[in-house]
Amino acid sequence: MLYNTAVKFLLIKTLKLWTPPPKLSLSEWADQYAYLSPESSAQPGKWQTIPYQKGIMDALTDPRVEKVTVMKSARVGYTKIINHLCGYHIHNDPCNILIVQPTIEDAQGHSKDELEPMLRDTPCLIDLAPEAKAKDKKNTILRKQFPGMTLMMTGANSARGFRRISARIVIFDEVDGYPPTAGQEGDQIQLGSRRADYFWNKKIVIGSTPTIKGMSRIESSFEQSDMRYYHVPCPLCHKKQKLEFANLDFSNLGTVQKPVFVCVHCRKPIDFKHQRWMIENGEWISEGEFTGHAGFFIWSAYSFSPNSTWAHIAKEFTECKNDPQKLKTFVNTWLGQTWEDDAGEEIPEDSLLKRLEDYGSAPVPDNVLFLTAAVDTQDDRLECGVIGYGPDKETYWIDYRVFHGDPEKTAVWNELSQYLDSSFESAAGDVHHIACTCIDSGGHFTNEVYFFTKRNQSRRIFAIKGANTPGKPLISRPSLKNKGKVKLFTVGTDTAKEIIHARLKNETPGPSYVHIPKKPCFDAEFVKQLTSEKCVLRYRKGIQYREWVKKSSGIRNEALDIFVYNLAAYEILNPNIGALLENQQKTREKLKNLPAQNTNEMLIPDKKPRSRKRGSGWGKNW
Repeated sequence: MLYNTAVKFLLIKTLKLWTPPPKLSLSEWADQYAYLSPESSAQPGKWQTIPYQKGIMDALTDPRVEKVTVMKSARVGYTKIINHLCGYHIHNDPCNILIVQPTIEDAQGHSKDELEPMLRDTPCLIDLAPEAKAKDKKNTILRKQFPGMTLMMTGANSARGFRRISARIVIFDEVDGYPPTAGQEGDQIQLGSRRADYFWNKKIVIGSTPTIKGMSRIESSFEQSDMRYYHVPCPLCHKKQKLEFANLDFSNLGTVQKPVFVCVHCRKPIDFKHQRWMIENGEWISEGEFTGHAGFFIWSAYSFSPNSTWAHIAKEFTECKNDPQKLKTFVNTWLGQTWEDDAGEEIPEDSLLKRLEDYGSAPVPDNVLFLTAAVDTQDDRLECGVIGYGPDKETYWIDYRVFHGDPEKTAVWNELSQYLDSSFESAAGDVHHIACTCIDSGGHFTNEVYFFTKRNQSRRIFAIKGANTPGKPLISRPSLKNKGKVKLFTVGTDTAKEIIHARLKNETPGPSYVHIPKKPCFDAEFVKQLTSEKCVLRYRKGIQYREWVKKSSGIRNEALDIFVYNLAAYEILNPNIGALLENQQKTREKLKNLPAQNTNEMLIPDKKPRSRKRGSGWGKNW
């Protein structure tokens, strides 16, 4: 009797060992096994799938689906979904996976910040993850081996990253941030997809926040899918609809009334308190024919994030609607939609010439809070432009000087140095000094720029170099890896020119408006240089991209370049506008209370004030 019981027990145990795990969808696996890590989650711990995420996740493990496209805003959990897809296959269905990020650096960051914490904190993956060894060529930041599979990561800017790779699952992340091509190889999505050609059960995953309409890879891919939208029921009439920004009513924002969605069927307002119920009872509905390609569109109105409420969306829009660059970011990252670009549209010179204005007797308008300067190096001169800034990035050109001389000689640099020590006054009594200066080091006089900036770093005079890479941040972290060992900032010139183009188009004084004074240095030639370039659409190996080019070959563009470098100086400072306004008001109050005979003495000191070394926190605390 005991013998038979023991045999049955051993038999059952053996059968369990050889029985394959139950077939789970990705959402079922994640709800059962997945955990969120503290490094990358506001609420670490056990994962719980949000209803709209379930359709996306389950399509990733549906054998009928060959390709999945997710066109999205931020804060909808997409990064966690692709992390869980990797965890699912490591634990449940081993196969080679390739993840393509925009750059190698992005791929390394994703590995360190997302995948490694996930492997550490997910109990079912701990024993399967490779041990960290200093000299293990099989397991690196960009390549990790697991039982029966390899997880590979690369950047879309690396042609080598697509060679000699075979993967059943290929994940393309943030495709609208990819460079036009991977070197000379061509389109990265085509290159990566070919790595899965030999698998009958391959899966191609494409996800991104969109950028420019007509150039967006994620929008193009979504339009080729069955285009699924998440429809939610109205709590009043119970008819289903997709949430659209046009139906968000926030006309009384700032009063007692909060933003509401207006039902497209019964036209009654829906309060945010119903959002969770609506999403829990929603469903994905496709607007196209399914041919193996499932497409999903999702934006922040559906998000359960406490920072993506309908009130947050309305407030963000209200704050950025008058700034074209901020509005573009809002449309892309909050609404998940493409931005209607005006590439190729030129700004007429005569329209800017008509806007030249008289600042009055003082060189600086009263609205200005601080100044920046920028220097362009030419073969026989240095050109310098000074710009002032008011609240909401209202911009004022203040002065433009040309210092003639050989930049290889000390004399012209001494003349520039003396000018950068100048003070500029306003009618209200404010005395401004240049807070930050950027000098282009990309010309023929790199060594001279490095030498000058190294000696004057305490005056916030920095070397910069331009990078005309689409989508590159306006300013990157400084690097000391140069022959001068100086702080060198890289400027995204395409991004800067987009901002300038949008601001010059703004014809309403106020936020993001560009003021140009009636002064001899701001003449027709200056305006011609300021509008010397336009954005054109071009193709490289069949891929559309944008490029800023001169309107004609003989035109000069120093004024535009100097505007670009001044924007970089603004970003380096990262000023606290509220603190600057408060400080300005206090200073003016003190001036009002001074006896009349002492006022001029305070504004124009008898002796030149000794230069003070400002701490690195000026941009945030001053």
